[in-house]
Amino acid sequence: TMATIIALNAIVIGLETDMASFPYWDMIENAFLAIFMAELFVQIYSQGRSFFSRNHPDLLWNIFDVSVITLGVIDASMSTCLHSSHGSPATLFRIIRLLRIMRIFRLVKFLKQLYMLAVGFIEAVKAIFWVTLLLSVVLYVCAIIMVRTYGHASESD
Repeated sequence: TMATIIALNAIVIGLETDMASFPYWDMIENAFLAIFMAELFVQIYSQGRSFFSRNHPDLLWNIFDVSVITLGVIDASMSTCLHSSHGSPATLFRIIRLLRIMRIFRLVKFLKQLYMLAVGFIEAVKAIFWVTLLLSVVLYVCAIIMVRTYGHASESD
């Protein structure tokens, strides 16, 4: 399935980071990119115009998929056009290559338990934000009360 291919791609990116001297990483990455592009074309072909419809339940995932695959195509194009490793185009090239790891976020789409965990994490972060805001207000009020009651030295001191 696609979840397995995405996990394999994440493992390959990790191995590429650790063993950079292996000469076939670009070829392997381009094979993964071809698989992801084929999957995207099949989805667009099968869903037609509804693929980018506002009413589509996976619209945000579809936009994410198109963005990640577009970055991969830009990465592959730049690697064939630019062979130098100095200068600003090479820096942009390295940043785009780092963004390939975003493909692993597509796993959340396929694994419902991971999706529920991610949603729970996001909701927990929201709750922590509001608790922090509430406690900051309470601490601020207590600080004002303490300074007004005990914070000023008496005139006789």
